[in-house]
Order: sequence, then structure tokens, then C-alpha cells
Amino acid sequence: MKRNVLIVEDKKQHIDAIVNMLSCYDNIEIYTARSVAEALNISHKKTIHLFLVDIVLDPSVREDMSGIDFVTTLRDSKKYKITPVIFITALEDPRLYSYSQLHCFGYIEKPFKVDKIREIIAEALEFPVNNNVKKHVYFRKDGIIHSLDVESIIYIVNSNKRLKIFHKNDCLEVGFISQKKILEELNADYFIPCSRYVIINKNYIEQML
Repeated sequence: MKRNVLIVEDKKQHIDAIVNMLSCYDNIEIYTARSVAEALNISHKKTIHLFLVDIVLDPSVREDMSGIDFVTTLRDSKKYKITPVIFITALEDPRLYSYSQLHCFGYIEKPFKVDKIREIIAEALEFPVNNNVKKHVYFRKDGIIHSLDVESIIYIVNSNKRLKIFHKNDCLEVGFISQKKILEELNADYFIPCSRYVIINKNYIEQML
């Protein structure tokens, strides 16, 4: 199974270095964020299986520890209650708090040591995926954001510059969204594009005898 990894780090050179170190893994999709707001947005839209989070995300703020604040927010969510988190840090002080309160998987220390980083990431990627968490996808219509349980969606039709999402309870019609974008948002391998205009949930297919 492909794992989604989110790197939350304010310095682009550090992001590039970590991405380069992860290039040896062919079973991961890498996402990056340089702020808490961006990281929350990605973790909301996607299901992340491993977080790499810099403790200090805003060096301009004295004694900044917004990375810890971000992980605290994650742990308040059922979706990420037990998802592995590896902190990126040059600090020693936050360790005790992070391990005991936030269930931190481990640390990557600056300056980076490639072998150590790859070793701890390899261990974290073996952490079992929690498949019991319900996934949701979000659509905006008339200024209102609609949340749908991904598993409840039966099929989707793109036609006449409109998108129709047929789910267990009803049909939601919104503005046009490309098929590629829809599949990225659904992020589930049980959705199959049948044509340029139709996507079906194979879990609702009944075999005809």
C-alpha cells in the first residue's frame, strides 16, 4: 500500500534535503508544507500516514514551537490519534514532553545524518495503517461546504460543466472539477474511471450472472 508522507518544515533547503533522502522509497507519496496552516490543509484533505515536523516553524518568533502546537492539534483528531510523527529539531528541551504527551515516534536531529534518517523513516513506514478511520471529501456549492463520506459515494458524473456526485442519501451537484482532481481528492483505490466523464465506486458493483 502506498503511504502518504507530509514534511512540515519552514526552510526549503531542508525540505529538498529530506525529499532527496526519501527518493529511495518507491511506495510513498510526498507532500510538503512550510507553515502550520498549509500543513493542516493538506492533512485535512489527504490521509497522511507519516508526519515529519520541524519543531520551530517560525524562527522570527522567539521561543517558537509551532511544530509541537501542530502535532497537538493532530492528536486531538481521531483521524491522527496514533499516526507516527517524527520531529525535526536541533532542540533538546521539548523531548520529554513530546514523547510522553504527543507519542512522538522519534527525532531527526540537525544537522541531518542520512543513514539515521532513513533508518527511522523505514521503521515508521512499517507502522500499521489505521483503516477504520472514515474518509471525507469536501465540495463547495453556493458558498456552503458539503462533507461526504467517501465510502458512501456510488458514482460521479461530469457533464455540461457540472459535477454530479451520487451517494447513498442523495445527489450533490456542483461546478466542474477535472477527473484527475476528483480522484486525488477521493484518494481511494476503489474508485474506477470508466470514461472521461464517469467514475464509479467498485464496491457497489454487483456481478451479473
